[in-house]
Amino acid sequence: MRAFRVESVAFAIGSLSMPILLQSAEIVTLRGRDALAFAQAQFTSDVASLASGHWQWSAWLDAHGRARAFFLLARPESDLLLAWLPLGDASALHAALARYVFRAAVRIETLAGWALHRIDEAAAPAERTLVGDRDGWRIGLPGRQPRTALLAPAGSEPADGAALEDWRHDDALAGLPLLAPALDGEFVPQALDLERVDAIRFDKGCYPGQEVAARLHFRGGNKRQLRLLRLDGLPVAPGAALTEDGRPVGRVLYAARPRSGGAATALGVIEASVAQAALQLADGGFARPGDGRSFLSST
Repeated sequence: MRAFRVESVAFAIGSLSMPILLQSAEIVTLRGRDALAFAQAQFTSDVASLASGHWQWSAWLDAHGRARAFFLLARPESDLLLAWLPLGDASALHAALARYVFRAAVRIETLAGWALHRIDEAAAPAERTLVGDRDGWRIGLPGRQPRTALLAPAGSEPADGAALEDWRHDDALAGLPLLAPALDGEFVPQALDLERVDAIRFDKGCYPGQEVAARLHFRGGNKRQLRLLRLDGLPVAPGAALTEDGRPVGRVLYAARPRSGGAATALGVIEASVAQAALQLADGGFARPGDGRSFLSST
C-alpha cells in the first residue's frame, strides 16, 4: 500500500482550530483496480456511484441479511476506498472481507495508528465531500453545530473523553446507527433505518444478505425500529438490554452524556409496539423513547 503523506496532527489547518483527539480510528482500506467492483458486490450502498473525493454510509451484511458492520465509506482516489467504522472492529472486517477476494485485484489492509479528531470550524466540508489535507481527510457530519471529523495519524496527546461524549451525543441525535462488535449480526437493515441515511440499495444487484433484506423491504415484516432514548442514569454499554415488564424488547446501540449536563442520550433498536413506553435497563434505570423518530440531518 502506498505511504500516506503524514507528519503530525498537532497544527492548525489554515483558519481551522487545533485538532482534538477523540479516539483511535478503526479503518479498513481497499486498493486496486477491482476495489470498486469488489466493494459494490459486498456492501449495501451503491458504491459504483461513489465519485472520487466523496463518501457515503454503507454496511456489510451476513448471509441472513443482518448487519455485521456499519461504516463511512470514502473514495480518496479512483482505486482507493476507505471504510471507517466509528464503533466497529477494523481487524474483524478486514479478516471477513479477505475471504471473498479470490482473484480480484484488490488489496485489503487495516490502517493502524490512526485516530478520529474533532476540528471546530465555521462551516464543515460540503455534503458528503472528502477533503484531503497533508495529514489525512476531513469529513463534515451532522450535529447540533457544524462538526468536522479529521481522520489522521494519532499524535502523542491523550484522547479527550469529555469531547468524545459530546461527539457521540451528536451521533445519536443524528440517528447514526453505529454498531459495536457486541451487536454484530443482531439487526436487519430496516431495524437500523439504513435507507434513511442512504446506506442501502435493494435493487443494485447481489451482495451478501441482499435477497433477505430486499424481501423484507418489499413485503414488510420488520417489527423493530431505531429510536432516540433519554436515560435517567449514566450511559450504558453498547448492547445493553431494554425490557418492558421483564420482557426483552430492544437493545442499546450506544449512549453518551454531553458535558453540558442533562440526561444521557442513547440510540436503540426497540419493538415498534412499545415505542412510547418507559423501558427498563439492567442497572435499574429507565430509557424513555422520544416522540417520533425525527433526527438531525444525517447526510
